[in-house]
Amino acid sequence: AREGRGSTVVTSQFDPEDWYRSLHDAVIAESILNRIVSNAELVQLDGPNMRRHAHTETSG
Repeated sequence: AREGRGSTVVTSQFDPEDWYRSLHDAVIAESILNRIVSNAELVQLDGPNMRRHAHTETSG
């Protein structure tokens, strides 16, 4: 019902090529990901792990 009417933001700690493996049912994964990825704009961030960075600053 929302298709073409608004945006959906999906965040993940997995790379997009790993999404299928993270969903354990191949049929469900295909159904979900086909709808999400078909018109998606993928933005992958790169950089240091900020959790580790913050931890070393507070413990050091």
